Amino acid sequence: MSIYDKQQDTLLIVDDTPENIGVLFDCLADQNFKIFVAENGSDALEIAKEKHPDLILLDILMQGINGFETCRQLKNIPQTEDIPVIFMTALSETSDKVKGFQLGAVDYVTKPFQQEEVLARINTHLTICKLQNQLQVQNEQLIKLNQEKNEFLGIAAHDIKNPLTAIQSVAEVIELDYETMSKNDMVKGAKRISVTTRQLFTLIDNLLDINAIESGKFNISPSRIDIFPTLQSVVMTYKNRAKSKDITVDFQSHEKQYHAFVDENTIVQVLDNLISNAIKYSSPGKQVNIRITKSEKFIRCEIQDEGAGLSESEQEKLFQKFSKLSTKPTGGEHSTGLGLFIVKKLVETMNGKVWCESELGKGTTFFVDFPVLEVEYQCH
Repeated sequence: MSIYDKQQDTLLIVDDTPENIGVLFDCLADQNFKIFVAENGSDALEIAKEKHPDLILLDILMQGINGFETCRQLKNIPQTEDIPVIFMTALSETSDKVKGFQLGAVDYVTKPFQQEEVLARINTHLTICKLQNQLQVQNEQLIKLNQEKNEFLGIAAHDIKNPLTAIQSVAEVIELDYETMSKNDMVKGAKRISVTTRQLFTLIDNLLDINAIESGKFNISPSRIDIFPTLQSVVMTYKNRAKSKDITVDFQSHEKQYHAFVDENTIVQVLDNLISNAIKYSSPGKQVNIRITKSEKFIRCEIQDEGAGLSESEQEKLFQKFSKLSTKPTGGEHSTGLGLFIVKKLVETMNGKVWCESELGKGTTFFVDFPVLEVEYQCH
């Protein structure tokens, strides 16, 4: 929300003279302020703590706790220390004005009041306060983003270093012992390098995807397409791979066409990741069920496995970057911990929705809804 969006600001007027309060009400009557009134310093402190107004107009010469002491106490209370205080005074001595600023006031208006001056000073300090609050929020966001970036880089460096170490180790063995190594050992070493290199490329591709998504540079070209052939193709690819783990893939559909407004390449990446995961985390002899249905607004794909399932705490972090879960791939497959994070971002970019339902010992089902109608896209 812009700081210039119209909203009702709250003011606290503190003055023990009813006539002065009446004059201020007349000045502020048509300005859409919500106004609280206190007729002494003690009441002002209580109202400020309870209502937390956006600005306080504070008289100096009051019976009991005067304005200076009230301001001093306001600035020593955590709930009220950041509320801007404008003194209202008939005092003309420079020393009185300086004392007010030293106690934490941001400005003053002199009596008798001039309406334009009062409004100008109030609006100026309300704007400054909003800008300061906005800046504080942005600073906190930047600190959080910087912490996430450092964590991300640390984990990424660790995950890149491990396969590189493996490649270096095998390469050094071949370099030192190639004259005495058998052809079979050489082939095994080369295969290990090849597999590890593919894992490294997968990680790098994922990192590049994340960078493109989070910087708003991931390009999609949405159009109304029938996603049924695309899903069929991905399912057939993984049916063949599932056979090597003795896993059955069952595909269920009731229609021949399922039109959605999506990016074709992106939907392939989403479905490929989810079906791959279902097979990766399923034990031999199990079954993966894939279903596609449609409603008025969405095409829904369901990918259900018979794996170990996920606890509630693990489901909460499932779509986070580098999420490390207790369940492991059942065939020694590689996992970067980035795939589901990317899936969620890609689906949301296409104005879809992805979520998971799981129970320990009873497997996991991923649901993906793709929009049927064209909508305004989140990523351009």
